[in-house]
Amino acid sequence: MEISEVKVRNEFFVSALFIESTITDYLSEKLNISNPINSEFLGNHEKALTFSQKMDALMESNEFSIIDRSKLSVFREIYNEFIINGEALSFEDCFTSPDSNDDFLLILYPQSDHLPREEKLINACYQLIGEVSELVAMHTEKAEVKMPRRKSMFRLENFKIGKFVMLFSFLFIS
Repeated sequence: MEISEVKVRNEFFVSALFIESTITDYLSEKLNISNPINSEFLGNHEKALTFSQKMDALMESNEFSIIDRSKLSVFREIYNEFIINGEALSFEDCFTSPDSNDDFLLILYPQSDHLPREEKLINACYQLIGEVSELVAMHTEKAEVKMPRRKSMFRLENFKIGKFVMLFSFLFIS
């Protein structure tokens, strides 16, 4: 697998961790669980909800449009495909679901016809990561955080951006 393919898979996993954390915090607030990490229901116990179950709980507790539900479901399915197909030789080989998540991505996020299919999928995955992150942030009411000033070629003073966009800012600042 090429470096760009490995990068998008890793970023998918990292974003899934932060999405799961955000959903866990949201559910703990709704259920009045003071310490979600130690909770049998939300923590890291064998009885705890899985990532998929937490996504389902979020979708059940909020009003999502049909297309937004589809994005969340496809994100969850692709996450599972990436885990199952960890040894795939190419990025496209990771997409093995009978639901054709790869085709759905390319319909949802059309790409230039001149790009190879793998590159189209990589671009579409990045777009899905961004949109799902925004959806989760918006529906859990954790939409914005303030970034502290950083010493780099970019000066970000009191700049408000989405929680998940900030997490990936290291790619552009380093």
